[in-house]
Amino acid sequence: MFQKQSGKIILLLRVWLIAFLCVFTMSSGKTYIGHAQEISANNWQIFLPIVRNGLLPFQTSSKFIGIYMQEYWTDDAVSAKLPSADSLAGKKHSVVGWFIDLQDIAFTSQNDIRTNNFYRQLEALWKNGYISFVNINIATVKSVNTTNEKCPFSASAYQIARGDCDNAIRRMAELYKQWISAGAGRIAFLAPLPEMNGVNADGSIWTSYGGDAANFKLAYQRIINIFSEAGVGRGQVWWVFAPNGWSKEGHEFEKYFPDGSLVDMIGFSSYNYGYCHVAIPWQRWENFDTLFAPYLERIRQMAPSKPIILAQTGTTAEYPKTGEVNIQQKNNWLRQNYEYLAQQPQVIGILYYDYDQSGWECNWRILPGTTYQGYTDGARNSVYKYLNVQSLQSILP
Repeated sequence: MFQKQSGKIILLLRVWLIAFLCVFTMSSGKTYIGHAQEISANNWQIFLPIVRNGLLPFQTSSKFIGIYMQEYWTDDAVSAKLPSADSLAGKKHSVVGWFIDLQDIAFTSQNDIRTNNFYRQLEALWKNGYISFVNINIATVKSVNTTNEKCPFSASAYQIARGDCDNAIRRMAELYKQWISAGAGRIAFLAPLPEMNGVNADGSIWTSYGGDAANFKLAYQRIINIFSEAGVGRGQVWWVFAPNGWSKEGHEFEKYFPDGSLVDMIGFSSYNYGYCHVAIPWQRWENFDTLFAPYLERIRQMAPSKPIILAQTGTTAEYPKTGEVNIQQKNNWLRQNYEYLAQQPQVIGILYYDYDQSGWECNWRILPGTTYQGYTDGARNSVYKYLNVQSLQSILP
């Protein structure tokens, strides 16, 4: 008797689980569940999510390394600068991160793709075996490379969401479509409006589009929709939700997370400021236990099926006081933190921010030269591999 009752209970639980997994919507509605199987029944549609994409956590034992450098990526710049980065790592970087504003003249007056600031950098990196990680930003002032012709300076999330930057986004989408149409599997990571949850303790926002979760989500979706209208399929770009790890209370990245079907990967920023002057009066030397672990755990809870990228990370060498450069301490950080990240199964890649911003912020540089052997030691771990597009596509959900 007990066995029969147990069997019935198990059967009921299975039926309940199947029902729970089904998403019902009217035939006139829309669903955002990727790779779903559709079964029609009268005027209802039943969408059965593929468990690999929806429920099981993403895990990988192969990871890429990437880098940002203070360069505009032409063919000459790629051949002149990236070999030194690859040499320091002891292996080729898979991904190169860079930034472009929606107000860039690439989206207004630069009609020749050979000199277009967007197309040219995508292609220069691709031809040399690097995948672009493009942060789509908003400019605040006019410069030689920016104009407010198609998108206002300092555009807010609200303005982007209501369409004020549509013409610039549309031109970006057209250029991207033209680029991927060249074939050979061209693809890039695109991270719209990164660090959107950056809000200081006093309530001031880091970016013009920051601090507005509701409109950020609408703006993010609007950008993806415009790319789709331009003929860019969901499998032809990797869309990245790229918040900052730390946030002021009330601006946690979970509040900004768009519909999961609009996000291919989650990439967060987290830096060790050490004793850099901008950290005053909160100066402290930080490692993975505070820089990465808490945010990785929260992302696992929020989106276990999404691959994680350290979209921006770096460390100063200022320790144990402001202005004192401690090379050994920085090398130790690089070894320890790359070792820690190598052991995190949901992490698929790390991009190091190799910028010297000491004029107004901090110096994150590990290049040129071989002073920072900690990067060599950290990247030496066998889980860090050169992953080309085909390799990544075989790993990603």
